[in-house]
This record gives sequence, C-alpha cells and structure tokens, in this order.
Amino acid sequence: MQFVENSEIPPISFRYGGKDSGEMLTGWPAEIFTEINARGELTHRSVKDPATGLKVTVHTQKFNDFSAVEWLAEIENTGVTDTPLIEDILALDVSVPIPDQERLRLHYANGSACRLDDFLPQAVDLSPHVRQSLSPVGGRSSNGVFPFMNLQRKDCGLVLAIGWSGQWQARFERGSGSLRVTAGMERTRLRLHPGEKIRTPRILLVLWEGDDPEIGNNQIRRILLSHYLPRINDQLVTPPTAQCLQAYFYLTGEASERFEMKALPKVAAAGADAYWIDACWYGEQGQQWWEAVGSWVINRERFPHGLKPISDAAHKAGMKFVLWFEPERVRPNSLLHREHPEFLLACEQDATNLLYNLGMPDARQHLTDLISQLIDENGVDIYRQDFNFDPLPYWWAADEDDRIGMTEIRYVDGLYVFWDEIRRRHPALWIDNCASGGRRIDLETLSRSLPLWPSDFHDVVGLPFGGGLDVGNQCINAGLARWVPLFGGGVWNFTPYSIRSGIIGGFNFGFHIEHGDFPPDDGSTIVSHIEVLAKGKTLLDDDFPLDDARSAIAEWRSLQPFFLGDFHLLLPLTISYHDWCAYQFHRSDMEAGFALFFRRHRSPFPTMEIGLRSIIPDAQYEVSLSTTYQEAPNQRLSGKQLTGMSIEISEAPGSLLMRYNRVATK
Repeated sequence: MQFVENSEIPPISFRYGGKDSGEMLTGWPAEIFTEINARGELTHRSVKDPATGLKVTVHTQKFNDFSAVEWLAEIENTGVTDTPLIEDILALDVSVPIPDQERLRLHYANGSACRLDDFLPQAVDLSPHVRQSLSPVGGRSSNGVFPFMNLQRKDCGLVLAIGWSGQWQARFERGSGSLRVTAGMERTRLRLHPGEKIRTPRILLVLWEGDDPEIGNNQIRRILLSHYLPRINDQLVTPPTAQCLQAYFYLTGEASERFEMKALPKVAAAGADAYWIDACWYGEQGQQWWEAVGSWVINRERFPHGLKPISDAAHKAGMKFVLWFEPERVRPNSLLHREHPEFLLACEQDATNLLYNLGMPDARQHLTDLISQLIDENGVDIYRQDFNFDPLPYWWAADEDDRIGMTEIRYVDGLYVFWDEIRRRHPALWIDNCASGGRRIDLETLSRSLPLWPSDFHDVVGLPFGGGLDVGNQCINAGLARWVPLFGGGVWNFTPYSIRSGIIGGFNFGFHIEHGDFPPDDGSTIVSHIEVLAKGKTLLDDDFPLDDARSAIAEWRSLQPFFLGDFHLLLPLTISYHDWCAYQFHRSDMEAGFALFFRRHRSPFPTMEIGLRSIIPDAQYEVSLSTTYQEAPNQRLSGKQLTGMSIEISEAPGSLLMRYNRVATK
C-alpha cells in the first residue's frame, strides 16, 4: 500500500493541454490539510496551476481498523477562461514492481445480466505482457461485470472497489518487472468553464496478507459492514423478507387494492418483515406499467383509495411498506414528458424511452419534491428505485465535442445528490437499489442503498429454466456474497432446497410452484413463464402453503446474525446442474456459524467430501444437520472432524443445513 499512502503525488492522472499530469502536478503549489474522523485520518491535498487556475484536490481516507485507503479527486477551474482540454482522467493510476517470475492472478466476477451465471466468479492469470480490461455495458455500473476486483500476489493481495454508478473501466497491464493498474471513467475529453468543478470515481483499496484470495474478499465484506453500508440511527439496515404480487399481474393482468388487502394479513401471519408493491400502482387508465413510467400519480382505477390504506395495514401488522419507482425512465406522452420536456434526454437508438436528466439541478429538484411527496403521502418505509434501460447512449448524445463525459459526470453526481436528499428528508427511510436486477451495484450505491433484487433471473425470466432456477439462485447469491454482505433475492417454492437456494440476506416471495410443475431443463419442452405461473399458488389462494412459508421465514430469521460474518465457498461455484454447491458463514466473535450444502437436481453423487473453514481443530463443537425445517438434535464433533467430513444428501435435488457453535471448555 506504500505506493498510495506515502506518495506525494496523488494516485490519479490525466492529460492537460496535451501533457501528462505527472509532469505538472509535482511542480504546482500544494496545500495539505489533515483531519481526524471516526474512520481514521482524512487528508485533503490540493495543487493548483498558476497559469490556468486548474485546481486538483484529492481527499484521501485512511482507516484505523483496516489496511485500506480510499480517495476521491475533484478537478476545478478557478480561472477566468475555459481550461485547456482535460483528457483520459484516471481516478487510479499506479505502477507496482512485480518480478517477472511471480504469479499474479486477478479475481473478479460477472455482473448482472439476467442470466443463470450472474455474479459467477472469474479469474485470469496476469502473465508478463498480458493486459486485462474490464468495463460494464451501457452505463450501469455492474451490468455484465462487477466493479470489485481482487489482485492476488504471492502471500498477499489487494482488493479494488470502484465507486462510480456509470461507465467505468479498469485496466491491468503487466509489463516487464511491473504492473500498471488504472481505473476511471471510460471516456473523458472536456474543458471546464470558469467556476466549474467535477469529481472522479471513488477508489477503495484494501490490502490483505496470506495465500488465499478469500481473505481479501472477507476484508472487503468487513469494511463495507463497518464503514459503508447504510445505517439508520447507527443501526445497520438489513434486508427483509417480503411479499409481492407483481407476478400475479403478469399472470392475470390484474392489480388492485382488493388483492393487496386480501393477501396482506396472510403475509403478516407468515412472519414477513415487509409488504412490497412493485409496478402497476401508478399511471393513467389503460396503460401497462412500462408505458406509464413518467406519470407518477396513483392509478385510481386500481387503487381508488390510494396506497395509504395498504401501508397503514402493513404498519399495523408490524411490517414495513416497500414501494417501487422508476424515475429515471420517462415514456413519451407521460405526465413528465408533457409538463417538463426540458428535463429529458433523448437518443436516436431508442425513441420509446427518454432519460430524466438528474444532472440538471432544476430537474433534480422537481423530482426530489415529487418523490418526497409520494413517500410522505403513502407511508413508504423502503423506497425502491429501478432503472430498466442503458443511459450511456443518452449521455453520449448530449455531450458536446469538447465536453465528452460531462453529461455522465453531472448525471451520476446528481443521482447521489438526489438519494442523499431523499434520505435527509426521510431519516427513517432506506433505499432499495434495483436496475433490471443488480446492474448498478458499486461502492457509491452500496453506501446509500441495498440491492433487494440483485438479478432479474430471480424474476419470471428464470421460471422456464426448471431446476436451473435454483442453480441460478445459488450462483447469484453465493457469487455476490463473496463481495457484498447484505442483499435480497427471490424464491418461488417453499421446500427447504429452494428456499435455501434463494436466501442470503433477505428474500421476496409471491408464488409457490411445486417442483413437479416446473418444466424439464433438457429443452425438450418450450414453456413460457405464464404457463409455469398458471400452475402456482399465491396468498390469494386458500391452498397456499402458509405453514411452509412460516417455517421457511423462521429458519431464515435464525440464520440472519451469521450473514454479517465471513463468507467461504466450500466448493468451486459453477452453474453445472450436475455439481454440488456449498458455502459457509462464520462469526469469529460468536465462534459459531452455519453451512449450506446443495445436491443439485442432476447430481449423481449422494456424498461429498467437504471441510469447514475458520474452525479450530482441537476444539469441540455442537453441530446439527438438518434436511428439513425441523432443526435436528445436536451432536458433539471435534474441529478436526469438521475440517474434513463426508456430507450425505440422499435426494436430488436436496439440501442440508449445518449449524455449529464451539463448546466452552472449563
């Protein structure tokens, strides 16, 4: 970490008037101010060009409790004329000496793309003269690739987390005897007008020591829990278990206050934490939900009394109220389009959608007031913001030739201002970050929100995959949990195998579909999601398995404290229907944890040799092995037995929940 912490030159770079910034920054007059905060030491270092007035300030945060450093750079024109061109701004640009013979391995992950392999771990060896470049698709920060990376060296490594909810790029270029790592926006070529200031992506580097990259992954989980994830009244926000009838609309085309009020008491009886209304509550008569975005008025045909009676009933039953919005997408001829066309961005590639320009202060103020009023009037506890299209073409179309990247910068910064103001006005509110599932998860969004729906594969999209739906849920949950401690998910079946496949953190349910009613996954039968839904049961049906839902939620609740612990993959994570999946959560402060083992539906193997992690070999543990929701009696096992044992699951598909805690010795 010395190349960051002790460097006199900020670890950023750009070209200014055709010259590399490294040639100039060391010669410009500098000012340094350091303060102590709750995290550790925060240093503000500014340098200024005497000739043009360009000022560069890097805010660098060191942590008392982690070998980590975070920084954010600001670039400001304090002069009286436009600056020369500022190009290729990199928020991170460092070179590290690496002997050619040393193995260097980059661990990263898929992002969300509404696929079975969302968040699947990836790795590549960075041999001498190898280059690896990563960037998302279309301007949403985790669309296709995840903005967290783990660079493994011999006996140590470095985790890189990027905070930019737009189009970032990270590059790893290994030359002879060194590695260059850069990260920043994908395109910047702009002039700043007098008085203008812009920011770069936020960069977090976390150093770890050892020979296992999971050490680094658990370090980033810990620092997110300690310093980044949202809190209300100094308490971590944790994902709920919630119910939503949106899929019932997909099946029937119907949504109404009557349906919601009928389902709500059963949701409370099952023990859920939150009642969730997704799309279909707004817009003008006769519109589908995707046609109505931009018309943020309650649909009185479906909800004649508004949504307040539903939120009041949820609160009376001890549940929070979740409400869905998609404020950044505006359809032509919607209310926002008719009333404020000046707030919208367009692009030739997609005439059916307009982008609400959060980078415009007047537009942002109008939207903040509108959303805030709806939150107040409808008793919203969890503000769910979705984002179902790519903004990058709109940003590029709005840029002038000498202002490339400016629209994106203003927009992304405006998103943070918008969310921060919503949270300031509603201190007890928290934000659910959705973007066609989990396509906008990064360091900045995680500091303001939690992703309760990290992949649209959880949605009706996954239903035609049959048994592959549970395999996808296992991959999505375990893959994302390697980096992010708290998030949600979705389940469609209340058997222990399906529920355990779909829960890490929290989950949302609406239907119960029997395993036998899912289609085969061999492609022999082409089935639509509507055909699968038609065989399911909702809480509107008298024969919905409420007791199973209650048992599933009770088991999930008993495991909640361990989601805050370290996460270990016990087997390589794959999407093969023939493989097993296994992972573990461990709380060192409690000397306890749990492990889940999944024998997938096509696996021919009834047993698997697996060892737990973070176990003391000569200690004694109480262990229960449960295939059903009924917790099995405890047995006494040694730590040595737990670090190498044979797990048997007789059914395929089948699951086993192992709970363990260390026995105190006298």
